[in-house]
Amino acid sequence: MSPSIRGAVEMALCSGYQLTPEAFELLGRFGDPAAAIESLLSSFETASPKPIAIEAAHLRPLLDRQGAGPARAAAPAHTPNAAAFHAAATVPEPAETPAAGSYSWPSMRRDAARIPAPAAAQSPARPAHVRPTAVFGGDVTVISGSEDRRISGTIDDFKQYFLDRYGRMESILRRRADLRDATSVSNLPHGERWQKVKAIGMVTSKRDFKDGTCTVELEDTQDSVRVSFKADDALKKKVTRLLKDEVVCVSGATKTGRTILANDIIWPDVSYRQRPAHPQEPTYAVLTSDVHIGSKMFMEENFRSFLKWLNCEEGDERSTCLAEQVKYLLIAGDLVDGVGIYPNQEEELSITDLHTQYEKAAEYLAMVPERIRIIVIPGNHDACRPTLPTPPMYREYAQPVYDLKNVVMLGDPATVNIEGTTFLLTHGRSLDDSIPSLPGCDFKTPQNAMVELLKSRHLAPIFGEKTPLAPESSDRLIIDPVPDIFHAGHIHVEGIASYRGIVVVNSGTWQAQTKFQLSAGIVPKPCIAPITDLMSGKTIEMNFNFSGTAQAG
Repeated sequence: MSPSIRGAVEMALCSGYQLTPEAFELLGRFGDPAAAIESLLSSFETASPKPIAIEAAHLRPLLDRQGAGPARAAAPAHTPNAAAFHAAATVPEPAETPAAGSYSWPSMRRDAARIPAPAAAQSPARPAHVRPTAVFGGDVTVISGSEDRRISGTIDDFKQYFLDRYGRMESILRRRADLRDATSVSNLPHGERWQKVKAIGMVTSKRDFKDGTCTVELEDTQDSVRVSFKADDALKKKVTRLLKDEVVCVSGATKTGRTILANDIIWPDVSYRQRPAHPQEPTYAVLTSDVHIGSKMFMEENFRSFLKWLNCEEGDERSTCLAEQVKYLLIAGDLVDGVGIYPNQEEELSITDLHTQYEKAAEYLAMVPERIRIIVIPGNHDACRPTLPTPPMYREYAQPVYDLKNVVMLGDPATVNIEGTTFLLTHGRSLDDSIPSLPGCDFKTPQNAMVELLKSRHLAPIFGEKTPLAPESSDRLIIDPVPDIFHAGHIHVEGIASYRGIVVVNSGTWQAQTKFQLSAGIVPKPCIAPITDLMSGKTIEMNFNFSGTAQAG
């Protein structure tokens, strides 16, 4: 099967449709099979009743027109001049995770095209306990992130937390068309002959052997099974990708019902995203994080230059025109540097009082034009509960920020819909655990690990390491609904990727390299502001890291 046909079939399966043999054969006649499936799935949105499978009769009319998919949106007309603020690279093509070192500075490249998918392929309705709240006159709807749930941390709480995680992740897996015949670990068949199976379970352990084989322990709510994998290179690569405590499906064969000889691993993954409803004119949202106000390493002059640009006080005509179209500013945590976050932090603080740090933060945010709506979530340096999910920042400390009329304070994670585009915001603390555990991921390209979290459909799948998790009654770290834009920070290294039509952004920092980062070998990419046009879906980068700025207070 060619890669183009394989991608088209995967798109159909992830959208809940199988292909009949005749349709599969016909698909090979298209010059662009993915575009044909994309166009077909879009037509299914208004079909009533919706077809159970994709048949040859569905594809023949498209073949007559050579399967041309919907036209791609053109690049935004008001892309800033590279010379003004060193506007840097956009999402590279193709729409997959870029390789390390793929950016050139300063430069500008066209954003990768978003891959449409039908509404039927998107996540189901939100749980009944989530009540969307409209703010900013209805332009912004908070889907989740305003919750403040109390926890006691008992063993029963943790049990309920993982039962909820398993049950909901199992449901997500079973929504895939290729897993409708899957079974749970405790229901595996046994008999005298080998039987093909697809088993869903949570990864509890993984062991590698010198001969290249690997065994994994999967469990459900009642039983567990040992899964063995042959030393096949392609399969071995998939096995190394498995994370502890994530829920997956393995396909293979079993005889006893106690062991499985596996030939494939299937992750929950996200569906292909259709470009959402969008404004009729360019409307920009700026994504940033890790400002660290109060740190001696806070790059104040660069941040002030950013604020002046938002006020259309700096930049040439084209970049000023872009600033005039910015309506939203999303801050993914670590607004301030905090106090007592790590040993001897006071030596690196210019403001040693937490209340004063937030007063200063409010002064800066008050410089943002009132026409720009600001959404802020907490990070691990902010005044907030240390566990994920994290409720909004404590008012006792951050009241000056709460008092700003154009600011909404939410928790981590938060899901918001802004003029038809769904944003998932998280600070990104779990990247400390995910990046070392995922092959091909490093702290130079945090967006790569964020893509892998989308595949796992969970923001913090690993339990018991650096990221503390709160045992709430339901797991709010499951990625559901699927976002259009996935925004995080924490690593202090800006980067952008695109995966299945989802824009993935790690928004970097406004703090120069700290002693801890120096000791860990982490080199920040500060003062770069990713900006997304909600009309076209394009993302660009504005670089305020000009020379001559004092990078240490």
